[in-house]
Amino acid sequence: MRLACAVPDRNQALTPREQCIQSLIIDGKSYKQIAALLGISVDTVRRHGSRIKQKNELASTRSLACIDLPGALIQQLLLALPSSTPLTPTERLVLGLACHGHSAKQIARLRNSSARTVEKHRQNAMAKLGVRSTRQLASLVRRQYAIGGT
Repeated sequence: MRLACAVPDRNQALTPREQCIQSLIIDGKSYKQIAALLGISVDTVRRHGSRIKQKNELASTRSLACIDLPGALIQQLLLALPSSTPLTPTERLVLGLACHGHSAKQIARLRNSSARTVEKHRQNAMAKLGVRSTRQLASLVRRQYAIGGT
């Protein structure tokens, strides 16, 4: 099944296909899911993802969903997310930085802790929220912003 993308022109520098893929990334789709939806190979999606990162000057595509949201707003949105167990302040901080595309190593340096500790905080928080990837988390935060804003 192929998907036809009708995406508003957010970024003039992106081709229509890149805009389509960017929109699917923002929605939290994996490269494998995007490839299946568009009827193209995963490698082709990766190449487009790489160009999208370069054109948006990002370190990671997972930060696309939250690129225009300030860190304080992300923290408020993380507080408002429905969860069976509330997130700890450390988990919220780690997830907020992860949404902005920071790696576990970068977050660990900022917090003066180990990357493994940061990964554990991220895993625990993502389990509480029922998401399996940081990209899905960023998409969840973006949807929360669209629903309620702040």
